[in-house]
Amino acid sequence: MQLTFVTDLGQTYSMDIDPGMELENVMALLEAESEIPVDEQSISYQGRDLNAPKSTLRQLGVNEDNAMLLLRRKVPVPNVAGRQVEHDAEMMRLQLLGDPDLMRQLRETQPDIAHAAQSNPQRFAELLRQTRDRAMDAELQQQREIEHLNADPYDVEAQRK
Repeated sequence: MQLTFVTDLGQTYSMDIDPGMELENVMALLEAESEIPVDEQSISYQGRDLNAPKSTLRQLGVNEDNAMLLLRRKVPVPNVAGRQVEHDAEMMRLQLLGDPDLMRQLRETQPDIAHAAQSNPQRFAELLRQTRDRAMDAELQQQREIEHLNADPYDVEAQRK
């Protein structure tokens, strides 16, 4: 299936990927294409963050010919008043507006973001920040759970998980 990944900097990467491929392998391919390290990648599809690396795209509900957001978890430190982040969001918005196929895919997978890209640049930047924040929160929660499970190696329930 053909998937298009859009970064927070407005870059796009189209890849032909088997639906049976595990997310961690897709992320490795994206690292080779985008030079974004796997540990800094956050992939969002239809408003939800994909954070099960051993799951296949099919298991995650990813369909043919869709656009997905590829965000960096470690964002460059913004300069005065957050202008760098605003600039990045605007660059991504302009890239989306300039590519009708990408906008069509975004409308199908993330209609709120697509609408904001067309009509409200501030809302678009806010939605990108929210998506990035959700990804970071999910990662922190996953790290906390792993720490909790590793705290008592003899706990039967922790071993099962």
